[in-house]
Amino acid sequence: MQKIQLKMVVTTVAIILAVCVSASAVGKKRPKRHRTKTASSKQVIIPVPSIFVAPVTVQANTSSNSAASPSVATSAIISAARTSAPPIGDSASTSTTTTDETASAPAPSPAPAGGPLVISEFRVRGPNGANDEFIEIANNSGADHTVAGGGTGYAVAASNGVARCVIPNGTVIPNRGHYLCVNSVGYSLASYPAGNGTTATGDATYTTDIPDNAGIAIFNTSIAANFNLANRFDAVGSTSEANTLYKEGTGYPALVPFSIDSSFYRDNCGKGGSITTFGACPTGGNLKDTDNNAADFVFVDTNGTSAGAGQRLGAPGPENLSSPIERNASFAVTNLDTCVGSASPPNRVRDFTSDPPNNSTFGTLDRRITVTNNTGGNVTRLRFRVVDLTTFPAPSGIADLRPRTSNAVVVTVDRPPCGSGTSNVTVNGTTLEQPPSQPNGGGFNSSMSAGTITLATPLANGASVDVRFLLGIQQTGSYKFFVNVEALP
Repeated sequence: MQKIQLKMVVTTVAIILAVCVSASAVGKKRPKRHRTKTASSKQVIIPVPSIFVAPVTVQANTSSNSAASPSVATSAIISAARTSAPPIGDSASTSTTTTDETASAPAPSPAPAGGPLVISEFRVRGPNGANDEFIEIANNSGADHTVAGGGTGYAVAASNGVARCVIPNGTVIPNRGHYLCVNSVGYSLASYPAGNGTTATGDATYTTDIPDNAGIAIFNTSIAANFNLANRFDAVGSTSEANTLYKEGTGYPALVPFSIDSSFYRDNCGKGGSITTFGACPTGGNLKDTDNNAADFVFVDTNGTSAGAGQRLGAPGPENLSSPIERNASFAVTNLDTCVGSASPPNRVRDFTSDPPNNSTFGTLDRRITVTNNTGGNVTRLRFRVVDLTTFPAPSGIADLRPRTSNAVVVTVDRPPCGSGTSNVTVNGTTLEQPPSQPNGGGFNSSMSAGTITLATPLANGASVDVRFLLGIQQTGSYKFFVNVEALP
């Protein structure tokens, strides 16, 4: 197992967030075989409304002032894409090159043409061993889905043909919602936060181990004799899985069976978990489904282990029926202080204070925003899931960022009419949600909650909340940070 090595250097160094920094010191798919919709019923998925922060220039600290402001090449803008909004874009040059980094929101993309449900995250081994397993199913249809399968419901089966769990007929899985099957013998993430007062316990359980690298499929029937291609909604398996009914394409790269806190999750950005690919998410924050497991799933673990399927820091984040649902389209985002640019304090603050115990060897980047509820009702749970960022193992010239928990701070803002006076506002911190324990900081698929939004203190329709994202910096360089909004009424 390869652990993250913190680099100690003497010199100082959606919703969707995207940024680019440089430092001088340190370094569609083809149709599925089983269809449940006609071509005329395909839903159009809108571009993800997003916080979008364009690339800017930030130097490593070269003075004795640890609170020095970043050097900004150009101002960036922050905006939110709505149903009718055009793509968002901005550009800025870095301090070390003459090229511009330009990004924009994607054009609308069609909904999947195949079955309404897909496997969205899974693992067949964890820190509790071979039985530390879960399979997460997502409703990717564009509308609430009521289970109506053959026999007693929809079966989730392993490649030995044995169902591990059945989603009962009559179960309603909300649009973009999830259903969770877990192995009750070893599942270790039951305390991961879900809804209001709930955690990521299984909606259904099983006790029979799924072998390492074995395939998994979901069928529109619970009758084992009918587990066939015509009745299959989705499948995922490794290159070592011989039964093609239980994988798509050649399968994901087979893993070395380390008992680590890891998972495969379905790509919800479209970059395949690439640390070095910049620009907006090609999928607009939607789940990627090309019928090719190798292209559609991203492997993460809390130590950035090289286990055979790509190395990147991240965390499993199982979701069940009670979990918050991706609601990018229902939130608007602005700068905390709309009278200054996105790259200027208090909207973005670069602190050069070294804090190695908190994965911030080269200081922190603090991004503050205002999020407005446009859902039409109260919001009682609000969190943000990381879908794209630069992190470990980042090559030279690319930043290594570690999302971390932050506390509330009071800052001075100038809001319209600009220049007529300033006021103090409280910017609420966000909490890196655990388990799993993330001693190296957050990464891909980590979630960060806005803890002030609760059943007792909901965010009313039309109301706003000021929040901040605190990112530890383990290596300076060009960077990006994208998150999806997840919420509950």
